[in-house]
Amino acid sequence: MTLILADAILLLSVYKPILFGVVVGCWAYVVGYIDKDAEHFYLKRQMWNAIHVGVGVLAFFLWLTIPFFWLGLPLTLLLTLSGFVGYHFYRSKEVPPDARWRMSLDSFRQRWDTAQAQRVQEKATVVVIGADGQPLVVPGGEDPLVPVHEAFANLIDFALPRRAQRIDVAASATETAISVHIDGVKYPQTNLEANIGIGMIDYLKEHAGIDVSDRRRKLTGMLQIIVAGMGKQKFELTTFGSTKGLNLVIEINPHLRSLLKYEELGLLDIQNEQLMPVLDENLRSILVVCPADQGMTSTLYGLVGRHDPYTQNILTLEHEINHELEGVTHNKIELGTDAKPIDQQLRALLLREPRVILLGNLTDQDTAKQIPPHCEDMRFYVGMRQTDAFTALRAWMQAVGNKPDAAKSLGAIVAQRLVRKLCTTCRIAYQPDPAILRKLNLSADNVQQLYKHSGQIMVKEEPQTCPDCKGLGYRGRMGIFEVMVFDDDARTMLADGQLDQLRSYFRKNKMYYLQETALTRVVEGMTSISEITRVLTGEKKKKT
Repeated sequence: MTLILADAILLLSVYKPILFGVVVGCWAYVVGYIDKDAEHFYLKRQMWNAIHVGVGVLAFFLWLTIPFFWLGLPLTLLLTLSGFVGYHFYRSKEVPPDARWRMSLDSFRQRWDTAQAQRVQEKATVVVIGADGQPLVVPGGEDPLVPVHEAFANLIDFALPRRAQRIDVAASATETAISVHIDGVKYPQTNLEANIGIGMIDYLKEHAGIDVSDRRRKLTGMLQIIVAGMGKQKFELTTFGSTKGLNLVIEINPHLRSLLKYEELGLLDIQNEQLMPVLDENLRSILVVCPADQGMTSTLYGLVGRHDPYTQNILTLEHEINHELEGVTHNKIELGTDAKPIDQQLRALLLREPRVILLGNLTDQDTAKQIPPHCEDMRFYVGMRQTDAFTALRAWMQAVGNKPDAAKSLGAIVAQRLVRKLCTTCRIAYQPDPAILRKLNLSADNVQQLYKHSGQIMVKEEPQTCPDCKGLGYRGRMGIFEVMVFDDDARTMLADGQLDQLRSYFRKNKMYYLQETALTRVVEGMTSISEITRVLTGEKKKKT
């Protein structure tokens, strides 16, 4: 009868059953925790489970049978707590001192800090891998490295989803400037406080195996991180000091940068048709010319890749070896006061009777003069830092110093630039102004539509950031080329110094200038007018 009365009291109340259920749930959770603890330390698990269950059943039975709900509650809590306290004292005698439970504020704070640290690890989007190959603990709490790691994580969260190639960090005494390079364009980031910027450089140097105390010399190291949703990433770090402060260059996943095959370089079909017979001759020299950071090495490697390295002896002489080509013998140019001049290093390679030689960057006349005497027997691929084919032609003639020798040694000149490709997901079509088309020597009748970058897509009539380009409007880069092919007639004009006639001869043979190739890609919808303007007029703006 008393139990029925207690049930009636519970059923007539809204919050009493809820409170009863909460107490039972908490009791069950603690009993489960104690069960796991007893199993871990090999305590009398079955005995204590029986004690807790027996005490619990007694306590909750009394609570239900006592007619006064609020009298039964403290009695129930007292009985259940007595079982927990008993286990606590028993446990303290059986486990090592460092594993004992301490009923103190410090113990509670320690547990709180541990839980907070665990939450920090779970929420971290960037985790640095230590020298031993194991993930490091993400700084948390009052660790002074917390703002340093957060600044680095924010930087990575911006750079990696947008396929950045490089990050530059320049820390001075007053602030730290950061730039992210994506598809050849620099995207400045918000400046950091000086101490955070320097702290970030030291933090990364330490885990990349670079001497943190050395702030002057140029030092390199490798760093690995784990990024949420993107897996393991590898960075090549280069640090050096200057009068302005400390600098850090982060090359992102340089090992994943794929080599382009010749067919993937992006020449127009007509340019490929003009160049192919010269390439098949396997004689003379092919000059590859462009300003810095415009893909010269990729084109040189793409041309060398047409040759079979197992039937032909292929050698390179480069300032920096960016990739190891299979079957090709790479040679790095020796620098320093004790190093031989570059022309002597090239002469030593020629004694090894190569069939193909790649010279990464022609920098002096003595080296250029080594090439013509051998051009009837082998192929040279020569890189030059020039702006276009005709400028490179004049520089080549001046370097060789003899017009007939310069002429007979030339097979072709390939000038190039890299332009960003429009993101096909968010690019916007528009009807171009006929006046603009006329300035570009394009026919308004033939060009009805062009494209421009956007960076946004419409979702339910609302603009949102493009998921593919992350709001940049461009995704990846492509080459635009100017191909100057020399036949016997062209070499005769060059040997006679008839440059004006030579220019007319090339135009008659349908030579495309850089701007014409770029506009062809614009009409095809692969890039934009604003992009080719940025690239082709970039040097002029820098000079002004």
